[in-house]
Amino acid sequence: MTVRRDPGGVSRRKTTVYLDSDVLTATKVLAASRERSESQVVEDALRAYLGAGELEAASADLRALMTRIAERAHLDDEAAVALAVEEVQAERTARRSAVTP
Repeated sequence: MTVRRDPGGVSRRKTTVYLDSDVLTATKVLAASRERSESQVVEDALRAYLGAGELEAASADLRALMTRIAERAHLDDEAAVALAVEEVQAERTARRSAVTP
């Protein structure tokens, strides 16, 4: 995996995505017309789609989960995997109940 840092110090990771050819063409046209890279256009679109608040909330949830897991670092591999599955299921349940009226 390639990791780069932009001039602002933010780390960037290279990934591969498969896009419909029309979406890719629109991305290229928009990038050229705004004098931006295609990756910047895709990143901007993802950030808009995800919403900055939701992205920050997801990051906070992940940090909290990692803290809880670190507190139980004495677990063997099987127990650690079971804990991770349990936490993911609990988070999914909480998110579903928050969306469901």
